[in-house]
Amino acid sequence: MKIIAGALKGKTVPVRHSKALRPTSAKVRESLFNIIRQRVPGSSFADLYAGSGAVGFEALSRGAGHVVFVDIDRHVINTIERNPAFCNNPLNAAICGDAVGIVNKSASEPLRRRVSAPFDIVFADPPYGSGEIERLLPTLEHSWILSAHDALVIVEHPTKKQMPEETGSLIFLRTYRYGDTSLSVYNKN
Repeated sequence: MKIIAGALKGKTVPVRHSKALRPTSAKVRESLFNIIRQRVPGSSFADLYAGSGAVGFEALSRGAGHVVFVDIDRHVINTIERNPAFCNNPLNAAICGDAVGIVNKSASEPLRRRVSAPFDIVFADPPYGSGEIERLLPTLEHSWILSAHDALVIVEHPTKKQMPEETGSLIFLRTYRYGDTSLSVYNKN
């Protein structure tokens, strides 16, 4: 998997092949960064359910100030931590754990010190059909990881999945469709 644009354009992101891993396609990644391009430079970016880490590395390549990668699979996190682009910024972090638990406002102080939050942009690509979206969105609404105002939350999901129009302080902006994959964008009000 290759980075599409920015300072790391053309660099390969190693992917640990697994049946459970469904990396975000180049087409969807390119579309995602076209949607948020003005907000990425200097931003704090969270890549939840990071998988290959391609979305987070794309954010770094396009000028994000720092990226935090979260995935429950220790092997995925180890692969991300070995990537030179990850190592070049001491504010980057890779956390092995449940994304909803980390987003939860009751997260422990040691975790809060390790993660440079709040974030301007949160990208979430949970396993399809897992029920994680229904767990994540209400938790994000009150989370310590979102900037106080105007943070973006982007959720990758199957096009057939109906996303909520509003989740408390997260206001639905738009869904972008790319075949079987969609990106739904929310803004923290």
